[in-house]
Amino acid sequence: MYAYTMSQPGQLRLGSVADPDCRPDEVMLRTEAVSICSTDVSYFRGHLSSNTWPLIPGHEYVGRVVDVGGRLTDVLRPGDRLCYWGQTDFGGMAEYRALRPLLPGGSGRESTWFTERGFTDADQAAAVVVPPDLPSGLATALEPLTSVLRSLLVNPPQPGDTCAVLGCGPSSVLAVQVLRRHLGTEVIVLDHNENRLRTALNWGASRGFDPVGQADEIAQLIGDSRGQVVDYVFDALPHINRAEGPDVRELAMGMLRPGGTYVVYGASSLPQRISTWMILAKGLKLRATPFDVGAFPMSRSARVLELAVGLVASGLVDVRPVFTRTVDLRDEEGVVEAFVGYGSGGSMKTSMVTCADTPAAMPQDAVAGQQETLAHRLGRAAVKTEVLAPQR
Repeated sequence: MYAYTMSQPGQLRLGSVADPDCRPDEVMLRTEAVSICSTDVSYFRGHLSSNTWPLIPGHEYVGRVVDVGGRLTDVLRPGDRLCYWGQTDFGGMAEYRALRPLLPGGSGRESTWFTERGFTDADQAAAVVVPPDLPSGLATALEPLTSVLRSLLVNPPQPGDTCAVLGCGPSSVLAVQVLRRHLGTEVIVLDHNENRLRTALNWGASRGFDPVGQADEIAQLIGDSRGQVVDYVFDALPHINRAEGPDVRELAMGMLRPGGTYVVYGASSLPQRISTWMILAKGLKLRATPFDVGAFPMSRSARVLELAVGLVASGLVDVRPVFTRTVDLRDEEGVVEAFVGYGSGGSMKTSMVTCADTPAAMPQDAVAGQQETLAHRLGRAAVKTEVLAPQR
C-alpha cells in the first residue's frame, strides 16, 4: 500500500509499505481523509522525537471499513465510515490502516499499557460511525472537537461566565463555539494573528485582543477591573517564544479573577514557563483533562466522540472554519508543502482527501459589511482581511 513515512524530522516521503493485518478485534479501513495536526507537525519540525523511526503520521482520520475482524462482525460491517480518537497513535497517512475500535456503549474491554511518555494508554481507540451526510474531508475535525469537549466537559465554566481563549487556531475556534453555544458563556480571544482573531470573532467570540500589539490595553483592563476581567481561561496555545512579546499566559492569569479556573488544553511541543506567583497570589485553579486511561477510560472518550458527532450533525458546532484548504493525499508535493507551511499566515488545517467526491472545506470569502463591527470588537481600526462567513 502507499504511505507517507517520516524517517526523521523534515523528511516526509510518499512510498510503499506492507499492508496491515486485520486481527479478530480489529477493522481494516481504507483511508478517505486525514487532516494535519500540530502534533504531526511537531515531529516534522523536530520539536517532538520518536523512539522508533520511520513513522507514518496522521491521526485525525476518516476511513471506510473494508474488512471486519471476527469479534466485531455484530457491530460493524464493510462500507461503514469510522473516525476515531486515540492518544499515542499514528498511521493515518496511508492507503489502509487497521484499528481496534471501542464504540460508544460497546462491551469490549480496554487493554492498556504504560507509555514511555509517562501515562497509561489503551490499545483500543474510541470510534464512531460517521453520518452519511458529513463529508469525510470535514469529519476529520471530529477528533480535535472530541479533545476540546473532553477538556471543557471535565472542567466546565459556569453559564454566564466570561472566558478567555488563548490562541485562535483550529481547536480554539471549536472551543469558542462550544463555550458560546453549548455552555452559555461569553468569550474573549487572544491571538497575535489577525486572520485567526477574525475567524474566532465570526464564530462566537465577543471581543479579541492581540496580546503583543495590545498588551498595554490588556494591562489597563486588568488594572481597571482589579484583576477580574474573566472567570475562566482555556489555554490552547502552542509553544511561545517570549522574545516575541509579553508572556500571554501571564497576561491571561492577570485577567483571571481570584480563585478562577485556568485550563491547560494541550501539551506544547517545547517546554514553557508559567507564573507560579500568579497562581499563588490569586489562588488560581490549574486544571487539565488526563490522557491517562486510568483516570479517563477510553470508553468515556467514545461517549464524548459520540457527542461531538451529534453537535456537528445538529449544526451547533460548525467545523468548516477550521480548514483552510484541501489537497489530494496522493499529491506528495502538496502534502509536504502543507507540513512545511503549517500555520503560516494564520492558516488553519489542511484536509488531505482520497475521494474525488469529497468536497473541500468552505472557501475563505470576504465578509461584506462586517468590517466595522469586527474592528470595534478588536478594539482598533479595521483592516481588510478575508474571513470565513458563518451561515446565518
